[in-house]
Amino acid sequence: MHSKMSLDVEGNSKKLGTNVLQYTNNKQENQQWQIKVLNNGYCNIISKSCNLYLDIPYSEVKNGANVQVWSGNGGKNQMFKFERIDEENKPSSNIITGTKTIEDGAYTIKTALNENAVIEVYDNSKADGANIELWKNNNTNNQKFNIKYLGNGCYTISVANSNKNMDVAGNEKKLGTNVLQWTANGEENQQWIIKDAGNGYYNIISKSSGLYIDIPYSETKNGTNVQIWKGNNGKNQQFKFEKTKIYPEGNQTLSDGVYTIKTALDENKAFDITSASKKDGESLIVYNSNGESNQRFNVKHIGFGDYEISVMHSGSFLDINNRSTTNGTKVVQWTRNNAYSQRWLLQNTGDGYYNIISKESGLYITIIDGKAYTYEKNNEKNQKFKFTNSNSIPNINESQYPGYKEKLQILQAAHPNWNFKLLYTGLTFDEVVRGECSVHARNLVPTNYGGEWVCSVCGTKLYDSGWYCASEKAVAYYMDPRNFLDENNVFQFLDLNDYASDSVSLEGIQSKVSGTFLQNYANDINNACKNTKVNPYYIISRLIQEQGSKGTTIGTGMDGGDGKLYYNPFNIGASGNGYDEIYSNALATAKSYGWDSMQKAIEGGISFCKKNWLENYQNTLYQNKFDIDTTNGSSLYTHQYMQNLMAAYSEAKTLRSMYASTGKVNSSFTFVIPVYEKMSSTIAALPSNNSETSTMNFKVVANGGLNLRNEASTDSGVIKLVPNGEIVLSIQRGINSNWQKVMLNDGTIGYMSGTYLQQVADVTNCNYAACVKTADGSGCYIRVGPSTKTDRITALADGTWLTVINEGTYNNIDGYNWVRVLLSDGRQAFMPSKFLSR
Repeated sequence: MHSKMSLDVEGNSKKLGTNVLQYTNNKQENQQWQIKVLNNGYCNIISKSCNLYLDIPYSEVKNGANVQVWSGNGGKNQMFKFERIDEENKPSSNIITGTKTIEDGAYTIKTALNENAVIEVYDNSKADGANIELWKNNNTNNQKFNIKYLGNGCYTISVANSNKNMDVAGNEKKLGTNVLQWTANGEENQQWIIKDAGNGYYNIISKSSGLYIDIPYSETKNGTNVQIWKGNNGKNQQFKFEKTKIYPEGNQTLSDGVYTIKTALDENKAFDITSASKKDGESLIVYNSNGESNQRFNVKHIGFGDYEISVMHSGSFLDINNRSTTNGTKVVQWTRNNAYSQRWLLQNTGDGYYNIISKESGLYITIIDGKAYTYEKNNEKNQKFKFTNSNSIPNINESQYPGYKEKLQILQAAHPNWNFKLLYTGLTFDEVVRGECSVHARNLVPTNYGGEWVCSVCGTKLYDSGWYCASEKAVAYYMDPRNFLDENNVFQFLDLNDYASDSVSLEGIQSKVSGTFLQNYANDINNACKNTKVNPYYIISRLIQEQGSKGTTIGTGMDGGDGKLYYNPFNIGASGNGYDEIYSNALATAKSYGWDSMQKAIEGGISFCKKNWLENYQNTLYQNKFDIDTTNGSSLYTHQYMQNLMAAYSEAKTLRSMYASTGKVNSSFTFVIPVYEKMSSTIAALPSNNSETSTMNFKVVANGGLNLRNEASTDSGVIKLVPNGEIVLSIQRGINSNWQKVMLNDGTIGYMSGTYLQQVADVTNCNYAACVKTADGSGCYIRVGPSTKTDRITALADGTWLTVINEGTYNNIDGYNWVRVLLSDGRQAFMPSKFLSR
């Protein structure tokens, strides 16, 4: 009866002991049964499919005993009695009468099965026929009911969000009939007797049928249906009526975003927080519009027409003071508390303005003497406000600084709370890359990197405790901010010079250091960061970057030779070639600061970072790594925290994960993005780990010649056949295992199989010194091949001396005559001859 499925011999099997179950009706013989009446009032039930009997194994009658089929045995375990229940199942014809049991008002209706589950209308619907069900109590108006006594012993129960009545579907009187909402019609299927069931609970009985509101099978999971059934005295028919408040509701009238909110009294004045304070309880006022973050508000629809309005500078939310519902209540900012006093309705007044209505009180934000209060509606200008989009992306000249704007717009759209500041360095991008690479080992990559990642001058020479010098291409990739303007990597530009109490907490710090060598020092980190106003997640990510999660001897205790252990978890001063030198320098630094406890080392290290970087115009992970701001007074590229080229990139991922795991990614962050002059529209490319790019000559060694192809594959089209013995210029090797990118003397570029190429001596035909000289003094790019289509190696400043070793071989390619040059560090390259002077 409950499932409308049929008794079924599993799998239509004919074997003794086959299980019996229910299955969708399929009209097969394993669902057809002969009922054989016996002389004692019992029956056998025999399968038509296998002629076996319905059987209770081992004659067990405990709850859960299985039912199977077996050969007939005359036993009681194969005998069953059929008792007719049709009459018992019919609704009673004796309709009970009711009395007034509860006062009229607004109520939440909770089931006695689980008082966290309440009756509601599905999906907040306002439509006729929307289902009535159980759901976890979330205090929304589709879970609230206006109860009204009719004077005849019955009540109407109407849904607060729709004003429709609780209704027995189709005025049916059958058991299991559904309950739903419907427009009021005065019929008895919308009238209910509320009968006292004792202990504060009530039965809800339909006047139409005398059947009870019922929770089938006593389930209380979200979405459990509500029906009518005969009375059974069970908890599934008992409900508690709890007084509640019905809040006003609105519609989504404004798109989510960051806005300036101006008053219709004077559109030169905008919402503002007094003195840009971040304190709870600070008043909302109007003040001369200035675009500052304390006048920018993140407006977010959170469902049911409700909005949250948070202040960008503090991350706090507009609230009504003390949740008061009286006229004249101040509007203030307050830390998020999820109360209805922090929810607002935005009502479009049709003339470009909005009323802002408190969900808690139904009163309107009203400006009086420059301050914001809540009052009843008055239709005056002091209750009307204009929302003006206030995107925080600074204006940027896309033609001068390509590749920034669109990426920042995508981030802003996804995270309206985020603020972006542009750091105009005044330096050209080529200049900073060249400056970073001017000292070998200033930037290092792990030894598992090769190919284009490794400096062609230093090769596999080991630096520090076992690192390779990074190539200029690798440095360019990590220095180009446009490579990292995405959800995760942008955190290397996060302004770290603040404790940021709205996005971090002691609990968050404890969770981040759990299981690491820092797990006993969460309080120390928190207190030190609060005292110095430093972002604690930055400190944790820095410590883990330097020490790993378990910590090294340097970070967890070094024998000072004086009976003390010294600690240097930030690796301050821990530089040198080889572990012995690094260890010695780290110990000497720790001793000089007196860091003979972990607490002292953490406090001292945080102060060191604050003074030397965060307060010294290097307040992001990117600027910790790359010293590109002359404001701090140090020589460019010299004042850098770490040599690891990828440190800012990897620390940013750790930092971002800390916010993600605590649900704080959308906090009010500020990101400082460096901008360089004369940036190419082509963003710096990721180096290849398998290929190597430099200038070399090879000879074709293939009888019949060797094909030059469009791509590095024998399936690719042929550009031309190059004769056996011809010399070609190789500009990249290790492509698709053994292919090379090569260039012919006429400027044609293609790919050849390295199997048929033999390295020969460099092709040279001259040897003289020359100096870079350009008309505008901006310097010149040098490239791996004689074409603007080949990779840049670096940019040379005017006045740079070099040696020309080949000229006349590559003329009139891309509008230039090209020469092959030798740099002072041994690298070879090509450049236009017009930019050289002898």
